[in-house]
Amino acid sequence: MKKATEASASDDKAGAAMSFQLLSKSDLRQETVHDFVAYTTDGDCISLLGSKTELLTLELNSKSNPQLPFPYVVASWKCANKKRPLDQLSLQVNLQNIYESSNVLEMQQLSLEPAYTAVCSQDVPLPNWLAAKLSTQPLPNGQMLLATLNSYGALHLLCKSSEQPLWRQHEKGLNVTATLRDTLQPPYEVPAVKISTFRQYQAFVDRSWITMFAWRPVDSGSYMLVLGTAAGSIWTLTLCANAATVLDHCELQTLLGRICFMQIYEDLLLVGDNNGLVHLYRFGTATEETEEGLSLVKTLWLRPDHMGLQEALITYCPNRDCYYIACCKAAHLLIWCMPKHEEGDWLETRLHAGGMKITGLCALENCNYALVTARGQLYHIELSHKHGQLCASMRWIRVDDAENYQPVGLCCSPSQNLLTILYTRSKEFLLNKTVTRHMLHVRVGRIHNSQALVQLERRINPGQPINSCRDLLVDIRLEIFQGVQLEEFVNYAPFDMIAFDDLATEAQQHQLQLKYHILDALIQMQRHQRNQTLLEQFEQELQLLLAMLALTHMRLRLQFLTSLQTELTAFQRQSAQCQLAESARIRQQLEQRQLQREQAPQAAIKRFLAQMEVHFEQLQLKLNVPETAQMYDASDQQLCTVSYVQVLPTLERHYCTLCGRLALLERQLLLELYAPGGVLLCPCCHGSYTLELLDA
Repeated sequence: MKKATEASASDDKAGAAMSFQLLSKSDLRQETVHDFVAYTTDGDCISLLGSKTELLTLELNSKSNPQLPFPYVVASWKCANKKRPLDQLSLQVNLQNIYESSNVLEMQQLSLEPAYTAVCSQDVPLPNWLAAKLSTQPLPNGQMLLATLNSYGALHLLCKSSEQPLWRQHEKGLNVTATLRDTLQPPYEVPAVKISTFRQYQAFVDRSWITMFAWRPVDSGSYMLVLGTAAGSIWTLTLCANAATVLDHCELQTLLGRICFMQIYEDLLLVGDNNGLVHLYRFGTATEETEEGLSLVKTLWLRPDHMGLQEALITYCPNRDCYYIACCKAAHLLIWCMPKHEEGDWLETRLHAGGMKITGLCALENCNYALVTARGQLYHIELSHKHGQLCASMRWIRVDDAENYQPVGLCCSPSQNLLTILYTRSKEFLLNKTVTRHMLHVRVGRIHNSQALVQLERRINPGQPINSCRDLLVDIRLEIFQGVQLEEFVNYAPFDMIAFDDLATEAQQHQLQLKYHILDALIQMQRHQRNQTLLEQFEQELQLLLAMLALTHMRLRLQFLTSLQTELTAFQRQSAQCQLAESARIRQQLEQRQLQREQAPQAAIKRFLAQMEVHFEQLQLKLNVPETAQMYDASDQQLCTVSYVQVLPTLERHYCTLCGRLALLERQLLLELYAPGGVLLCPCCHGSYTLELLDA
């Protein structure tokens, strides 16, 4: 191993300070901010644990408006939070005899741990929330799956639909705590009725006491839940597709104490205990050399300093083909460089951020980090390799109007373009009232120009919905609402520069879809500012853009149908007729508006109509579909935005998750309009579709 390097907060003086650009902020109520903790799996959903009876989550949403620019949907789950699954174990032993036979230190430990003596206590304190983590994949019905854990070892599975404000208990979900306690655990070495010492009782309870958990990403249609116990053992449970039953399980006994931290990245598992030890494990297939597929890679921290991990991250650097492991202990940031292949050398470095404690850590682009301290400083951490050593440097990030606030959490969006800082008011604040003490302040911003539009142009593709780039859409909307680089957005893809060639392309459709997102935000901003002139201009441009999007989508679908060597199916022929009829109606509307001078720009419309006239005549001849009059009044009927077949009224709704436009329920029929392996996406905004049952 190479020699470790070390730096401190004073080392950042040479570098110029960066600035945190605030884009949005909001306030949330949290009753116990002194016990506050936040979790996020991918940056899209943040769990806030600052209340004993209520769980809050922040789900990133790209539908914000100028009146409420906060880009998160707040969802809650209220419960009594009084479940104590370990009581059933305590009832099986004679606690009075155990207490009387214990020494002074054991009596103290027994009395101070409510989980051991709750069954015989008159006033049992409410448990604290320890963790709430979102599963890496949704349930089969598309709902989100969230697991929560309290300090008494009760693990709940919750679910909700995307962007809904309430979590609810997953009714068919597995009772993880009871399953581990009653089914998976082998019989204890001493029968419960014969337990007579505190050490025996502690071991009897601790092996079933879940103290931390993590979700492991899996490719198959199942879930993998990793549990850490107070006894230091690690359980890996493979759950079925609806998280109702255990398909497989394994246990690894470790030398750790009570596990209090777990972080998973790919096949790596980072574990920390209450003594301060930190171990790194790797998942793999079970062999004779590795116990149940989980093996120890390295003991990262051997010193029992009794400082558990506050924050830790594992990231992968493709340029150097290595992993970076960053751990926070008090005010120190410990970083290891782990080679992906065994023949490489491990490197390590550490930083002292100043103050007493690092309260938030998140990963930025190029394997850099951002962290906040209890003193209120926000730092940018940059990693580099010099002379065979791993080095880290810090730059201070200036945050305006943060003198009276203490950071308690830090999260970064999946594209590393948005930072979310969680604050509480400091005790020295002048108006130190109950209301202000129980308030969590959320600030969303960035520390550099993310070029969100450029990133979207690069990342949008026909096989993936734009929902996966939600944070980039949020960035664009917030920039427009703030008036940042407004001219760049207004002049994006001008109509005069768009050429509709002989063949429609998906790249052209994607450019129009991005322009749709920009125009939608511009219109909302002008409505908020009550600028009637610009509002009318943007609304006219949107009407023209929607026509271009619709006709471009029709051309793509009809071009595919003309390329087929087989006879068209009944649905393909019906859809082709509907699309040709609807295209004629759209062109007729545009022509009428042009004659009435209601649409601008006139030159672009005239050229566009001339090109569309030629293209659709050629498509109709190739398809050999007879001309039909409009079979229904499109203004009174709802049409499928994919096939343009009429959508009949029903209790079920198949719609776009971003713009809400409808599609037929028969997904397989719609896929007949796409090449094999095609993905059904909204032609207007490139969003994904979802199916829901309407409530009566």
